[in-house]
Amino acid sequence: MFSSFLRGDLSDNEVDFLASEGRDYFLTRGMIYKNKSGNLEHRPFTVLPTPFPRRLFAAAREVQKDFNLLVHKASQDFQFTKDALLSTITADVFTAKIFSIYEKTQEQGIDQPISLGIFRSDYMLEQTSGSHNQEDENLNLCIKQVELNTISISAISSSCRASSLHRHLLNLIGKEEKSPPPNFALDEVAEGLMKAWELYGSSSAVIMFIVRPDEVNVYVQRILEYSIRDKNRAVKVIRRTLTEICTQSEIRGDKSLFVDGLEVAVAYFRAGYTPVDYPSEDEWSARLTIELSRCIKCPTVAHQLMGTKKMQQVFAEPGVLESRFLPNREAVDRVRATFTGLYTLDPGPSGDRNVECCLQAVERFVMKPQREGGGNLIYGEDIRHTLQSNPEKRSQYILMDRIRPACINRNFIVRQESIKPAEIISELGIFGIFLSQGDEILVNKDGGYLVRSRPWDKL
Repeated sequence: MFSSFLRGDLSDNEVDFLASEGRDYFLTRGMIYKNKSGNLEHRPFTVLPTPFPRRLFAAAREVQKDFNLLVHKASQDFQFTKDALLSTITADVFTAKIFSIYEKTQEQGIDQPISLGIFRSDYMLEQTSGSHNQEDENLNLCIKQVELNTISISAISSSCRASSLHRHLLNLIGKEEKSPPPNFALDEVAEGLMKAWELYGSSSAVIMFIVRPDEVNVYVQRILEYSIRDKNRAVKVIRRTLTEICTQSEIRGDKSLFVDGLEVAVAYFRAGYTPVDYPSEDEWSARLTIELSRCIKCPTVAHQLMGTKKMQQVFAEPGVLESRFLPNREAVDRVRATFTGLYTLDPGPSGDRNVECCLQAVERFVMKPQREGGGNLIYGEDIRHTLQSNPEKRSQYILMDRIRPACINRNFIVRQESIKPAEIISELGIFGIFLSQGDEILVNKDGGYLVRSRPWDKL
């Protein structure tokens, strides 16, 4: 385990001391956001790092390269993607519009063979047997994938700051040996973006962050921007919304994208993953313009589609991984071992059986729409209501076995005005960096990690 002591090892004075130190540490390192009132607050954090078995941490890192390759290979297979999403795009307007852009890129041709993927695969710990013996417990744990994120990957900066925060706090109380591993996500992502910029081949071109108009996470995004500039002062970074791109962009003769007269080498999406990001046809027009241009996309619209929940379910179907996308049996086994039960809700006998099974025990499942950004999952009796009230819309969702967290950890959650003891569960996210030029793989690596915790009673 990397970190393994409980909140009971700390006195009340130590908790107050660590919370105060942690607040100062976060505030002085840009770990702030705008609350609903527009005021600045430090990001919440736990006083202690979350314990996680080393062997499963290593397994999650190893399989990330397989997931990177899977996304890349599947995104290049248009017919497979079309068949997989056929029912989904019939029922879900947003996914249909994203797919329509993908289809147009296939029809008009890909002018930029280089693509950059910054991904993150999220996992929870699950117990594989009924043992409650503490010594045996870690041997009976496995990781199960919650989701695979392929666009606008968040927490790149804050994950590194949280890791260094916990090393700092543990050092203050003489427990540095309990520290989490070093986290290089910020450096890895910055270097991935810089490598793509270099491959584009124009020293005057810029990296464009595509952002929301009133982005509450602007400060952590700026940390990544400044990291790029610190590594290479020749690289200029600009920030634009999709609305601004619609009115300020043009495509020139060689398909180069210019925004406000600046040539764009890399379009890095920190928006564009939910319907909210497309309030009018202007934003959709901007997205299509970017996709049809010669700039390097992070991600391409094809990569974005690979992160839909429907693709997660299709990847888990028997024979899909084995038939075309992964190079050997070992890679297939590593990926498949992370899957929990995933079930189609498409029209037809399989979907009908899955609905019937679900309605008999809705508490066993979670229903997932094709959305990123959290807060969209459906649980319990809400599943029954959704399936029975809108049966014709069911194919915009998938069903997944509800992962029952194996480990509940005792900790303290520190917010702007409170320090609260809590029983928490945590997710491990592994970042992935994938850079390719056509069929040539230039970079395929894991790129740091994220541990996110929340109170058990909020699950």
